[in-house]
Amino acid sequence: MTTLTHPASETVAFVVRLPARPEKREQMRTMLFDVVDNMAKEPDFINTWVHEDQAEPDTIVLYETWACSRETFLAEHLNKPYRQAYEAALPELLAGERTITFLTELRAYPSRTQN
Repeated sequence: MTTLTHPASETVAFVVRLPARPEKREQMRTMLFDVVDNMAKEPDFINTWVHEDQAEPDTIVLYETWACSRETFLAEHLNKPYRQAYEAALPELLAGERTITFLTELRAYPSRTQN
């Protein structure tokens, strides 16, 4: 178990599910990776893992952690200029609804390190 770098009250973690239309999968990934590359430069950014759902390869799943509250993330980060084209394109790219599930951390474990 490890102590958090940022106090829990100053962090938000969540999972995003993006079910892309099969014919739009590559465009979705290209636009998403551009957004994530820009997100990683934000001062509140801690980390993001981008995954493909093994059972549904057209669905991208992200796990994100930010050094801000849920309210700050929703109010500030979803409206950044680098997200505008991506957000506008989502209705054409998605086969279903984007979902964001916010999480409450119960315990953290350190990562494996190589010696």
